[in-house]
Amino acid sequence: MNKFKIKTILYLLISIVTLLSLAYMYISFYQIKKSTLKALNTESINRAYEVTKQMSALNDKMAWEYNKYDNSMYKILKYAQDYFQKNGQNASIEKLKKELDDNKDGVFYHIYLINSEYVINKTTFTPDMNLDFHLIPEALKIMIKAFNNPDYINLSSTINDAVTNTYKKYIVQKARNQDYIIQISISKKNEQNINKLMDKTSKNIPNLLSTDIYMLYLNNVRKMNIDTFYTNSYKKGTKNHSLVELGLYDKFNIALDEDEKLNENNFRQYISKFVSKTQYKDIYFHKDGKYIHRVIMPFYSYLNTHENTIYIISIELDESEAEQTIQNINNIAYLIFFLGLVLISFSIFVVNTRIIKPIENLQLKMKLKENIDIKSLVNHNDEINSMSLIYNQLLQDLKREINSNEELLEEFKTFTGNTIHQIRTPISVIKIALEMMDTTNQEAKLQIQASLISVEHMYDSLSYILHHDSVVFSKEKLNLSKILEERITLFTTIANAHDKEILYEVKPNLSINMNKTELEYLIDNNLSNAIKYGEVEKEILVRLNENSSEISLSFDSYGKEIKDTKIIFQRFYRNDKSRKGNGIGLHMVDTICSKNNILIKVTSHNNKNKFIYFFEDIS
Repeated sequence: MNKFKIKTILYLLISIVTLLSLAYMYISFYQIKKSTLKALNTESINRAYEVTKQMSALNDKMAWEYNKYDNSMYKILKYAQDYFQKNGQNASIEKLKKELDDNKDGVFYHIYLINSEYVINKTTFTPDMNLDFHLIPEALKIMIKAFNNPDYINLSSTINDAVTNTYKKYIVQKARNQDYIIQISISKKNEQNINKLMDKTSKNIPNLLSTDIYMLYLNNVRKMNIDTFYTNSYKKGTKNHSLVELGLYDKFNIALDEDEKLNENNFRQYISKFVSKTQYKDIYFHKDGKYIHRVIMPFYSYLNTHENTIYIISIELDESEAEQTIQNINNIAYLIFFLGLVLISFSIFVVNTRIIKPIENLQLKMKLKENIDIKSLVNHNDEINSMSLIYNQLLQDLKREINSNEELLEEFKTFTGNTIHQIRTPISVIKIALEMMDTTNQEAKLQIQASLISVEHMYDSLSYILHHDSVVFSKEKLNLSKILEERITLFTTIANAHDKEILYEVKPNLSINMNKTELEYLIDNNLSNAIKYGEVEKEILVRLNENSSEISLSFDSYGKEIKDTKIIFQRFYRNDKSRKGNGIGLHMVDTICSKNNILIKVTSHNNKNKFIYFFEDIS
């Protein structure tokens, strides 16, 4: 990040803010849309649950109430048997119905005469006329048993008639000494039936389009295994109507893949699986210009226990208004997104005009060391304007200061160069005199040699510092092992003068590509520091090893622990201020290492300091 320009950072920040803002808007509206859809969907599901709850309650209530008429049904059956035995099969069933209905106990009856073909050929309930019980296998079994056993009487559980949607209870017995069956049904007057319940539900749910209820038989008694229990679109007629013609497959073709569409072969299997494993299924679709939500779910009541059946409800709700609400949310999202882009574009324009371009102009002028035209700053009174004015003033002051410093620096360089040149002559004289000196005081001679080497090292350091920016130090292939041993031999004299010993382990014939003067400076500075800052009578260990294609050079010494292993390479820093030194040695070592891609590692533990340098091996 520190290498990026302010322009890049600003545009990057604007891009991040833009992306975050757009992401926030998208997520927010997505959540609003999702919450709205979830609320609408939950409301539809709850309505379906409410309908099934009311249906179950009504069925349970009617089952309980009709159970009270069981004894009456046996008496009525006996009365009918006597009536037909006395008057014959052709007797008026309307008259019998009137006699039965006149008991004034809040119920009414219907009479059905069923022939030996198990077809209703006479009845007071017109929709059931000519009903063939072969279409109703579960009822056919009862009729066959009754026809073959005159003493057999079957009293049904409470049943909802699929045509009239009223509750009934049937009693069946073969006519005395006749080849036909008498069936009598009982129904309550003014009862709360399915039609009334659905009319009330439609008023309470204005967007309810249709409600269909189906009865699934669990004992596989018929081909389709399912009956229509209630439907808004049921047309008046007989029970012989085909259920398939009522679009039964279409009702359940919901949320399925194309290759899983229902047909006559897989319908029973799918419905059974749906009932056993599914709480509900729903789907949204468009039909006749409306956005419809269809919900299908199974439910149970007391009637199902006796019939071994399960009810399945399918309701359709008109969610066109909800769809429009969702569309409005989308339109608002698009509008805000557009306004956001306009605002962001305007922000980029302002940032570019009032910040980026003035800063670039300021940067350019600073790079060229030119004054900024005051006329370009007249229209704005902001921080950049103030900075520009301050820059103009500082530039003028800086130019005056530079001129003065350049004169002083030139004089200092001349003085330093002359001084260093003058130091070289007495050093050479001292070396010659030392070689000619014949003295029995070897310790004094050792001290003079050590001092001479130290002065030479300081001379080399000053000379390198003075010329490293102006002189090209060309690289060459060097025998690092040989040069290291030579420098160790040279500094052994200084170490001995300081009561210290240099130990070394040098792997022979290791070569690197580097300038010899810079390499010697790096080695000398580390040896000099180890001698200068190391503890007396503690050895200094130098190791030169090779690992793969890498060479490691380490200097180990005992001394004051280095608290910060990075700050010691800064110019003029000295870890031990009690020792003499100018604090530029390690800084120049760091400069040489950076120039030659040499990795430095410094560790300091338990008063043992270790400097390791890693070179590229070209041996």
